[in-house]
Amino acid sequence: MKKISQLLVLMLIAAGLIIPGTAYTGDVHDHHDHHGHHTHEVGGFEIGLSIGWVRLEEDGHHHEEGEHHEEEEHHEEDGHSEDALGVHLHIGKRLADEGILSKVSLGIGGEVIFSEEEHYGLMAFATVHPWKGLKLSVGPAIEWAKHNGEWDSHYATHMEAAYVFDVDEIHIGPAFGYSTSDHGDHYSVGLHIGYHL
Repeated sequence: MKKISQLLVLMLIAAGLIIPGTAYTGDVHDHHDHHGHHTHEVGGFEIGLSIGWVRLEEDGHHHEEGEHHEEEEHHEEDGHSEDALGVHLHIGKRLADEGILSKVSLGIGGEVIFSEEEHYGLMAFATVHPWKGLKLSVGPAIEWAKHNGEWDSHYATHMEAAYVFDVDEIHIGPAFGYSTSDHGDHYSVGLHIGYHL
């Protein structure tokens, strides 16, 4: 699974750097266009919120090393799947106002999944903005989950794709997320809303 995550990171970076410059005509800068409409600034900070449906698929590997093989087999069969509401909040900043670095932003984010057992996540991310409203993000995360009354934490790789449209001072559009770890995966489909600060 780690090799797949590394491959996805490389593909994301390549997509942002390989797409020809003509695809970048969707750039917007803080000015008025030739029709007198105000457009948004490419650089600067963005605060975003994604909310939607999440599918949790945990593999049941919540045992300590040294436990008997029989117990390990029992836990593997105890995989848990659940649908829940998820909320993801992030803040990011483009690396430049123009040029190739204007297609990349870095930031941090947090996630809450309102499942039967509590789930939280904290992540750093890199986003590539290869074409118009398309946003492709990937980053390392730490996820916390409460199982049988006890908290555990683990490393995860979090990925997200969104396509947004400008509506006045915000941008809005569909978002699709995927997070993978040694403890399981979760998938999300929802709505992304962002505001440029």
